[in-house]
Amino acid sequence: MLVSKNLVKVVSIAVASMSLMGVGASVSQAASFTAPKLGVAETMPTDPAIKKGDKIFVTVKDTKNQKVNVLDAQGHKTSQKVSMGSTYTAKDVKKAAGKKIVKIVKINKSQWLNIKDVVKD
Repeated sequence: MLVSKNLVKVVSIAVASMSLMGVGASVSQAASFTAPKLGVAETMPTDPAIKKGDKIFVTVKDTKNQKVNVLDAQGHKTSQKVSMGSTYTAKDVKKAAGKKIVKIVKINKSQWLNIKDVVKD
């Protein structure tokens, strides 16, 4: 009985010391690990300013409705719409009715689009 208790103590001490050595080795290995150097990413402005003469591209956030409302010069909605994917040249940019709008020319008609609906091409 006494021999079995001593044997259990010796085995448990051996197991505990081996586990501590394993933990210490993994901690020292993690401390010496260096992350690879990553290249510098190109930074692109999230909202580049659209100016007169820039090419613009119509985008749509709602995938079911593939058209964007056309505005008048005062920034109010009209009954006309422009399809997603259309490309225009910005003729003018101004602020009206609390929103920034960009002027496009479509079939000899000047129309305005909300600047949130277009991106610089």
